[in-house]
Amino acid sequence: MFQKLEEVEKRYEEITKKISDPEIISKQEQWQTLMKEHAEIEPVVLKYREYKQTQKAIEDAKEMLNDSEMKELAEIELLENKEKLPKLEEEIKILLIPKDPNDDKNVICEIRGGAGRRRSSPICRNSI
Repeated sequence: MFQKLEEVEKRYEEITKKISDPEIISKQEQWQTLMKEHAEIEPVVLKYREYKQTQKAIEDAKEMLNDSEMKELAEIELLENKEKLPKLEEEIKILLIPKDPNDDKNVICEIRGGAGRRRSSPICRNSI
């Protein structure tokens, strides 16, 4: 999972550079495609960066445990970040679920009232 996240983060940085390139901006269709991809992966990248920042905070807190003056603060920070880490992992897993290709499509749904009296419909069963 983390290897995929690293790849997504690299792609995000690559796209960020491309969308600010004047040559790509002049090609509107290509620029729009890159902007769309950028917007799609941005939440994943931001959450992954938050995860990495939390891991670093845990490591820093562990180092601060050796300092007698900072030990109490380090214990609190360590506990908070250790509780936060599994939540971030779950959020990242949810963000990594592939989108349905039909999510971006529009749907028209028409509901019409029926005329006449109500009657119960027979139960349909599949025969094998």
